[in-house]
Amino acid sequence: NGGIALGDNDKATFGASDDLQIYHDGSNSYIQDVGQGSLNLVGENIILKGQTSGQWLFSAYDVGATTLYHQGATKLATTSTGIDVTGEITADGLALGDGQVATFGASDDLQIYHDGSNSYIRDTGTGNLNISADQLRVLNAGNNEIKAAFTTDGAVDLYHNNALKLATTATGIDVTGTATM
Repeated sequence: NGGIALGDNDKATFGASDDLQIYHDGSNSYIQDVGQGSLNLVGENIILKGQTSGQWLFSAYDVGATTLYHQGATKLATTSTGIDVTGEITADGLALGDGQVATFGASDDLQIYHDGSNSYIRDTGTGNLNISADQLRVLNAGNNEIKAAFTTDGAVDLYHNNALKLATTATGIDVTGTATM
């Protein structure tokens, strides 16, 4: 049929030391660089598609975005300012350096950052900064002393040196120690 027929594990090799190899092992097909250089794919546009589905898996454009797809749907694309992610991100961690700000909202209304000396959670937009929980505690940096505790339908407790000093009750407040007024 005008092609070159090679059997399983027969390799088409290129280079003085057979550095580039193209072959099929009976189960899988390979384009393998076994030399010391890089395997370069060069083209103005490079697109990988699934054999069975025909769906796009990867695309890279010389003067545009590089995109990863899942079942033909764009999931991660490079942009001139960074990346665009479609869907939920699952990660082992997120590391931002001093002065780098994690922002949320259309106008970056919620900001979380560390300036090298202090840490901040800032609401710079309109509305309230709400923290919602049935049990909310403010702890020290070591997570071993309570500074304040807030309980739904219960007390608001304030502590000094991990000792309860002021608690709200259904009838008013309870003070432990001396109240100076």
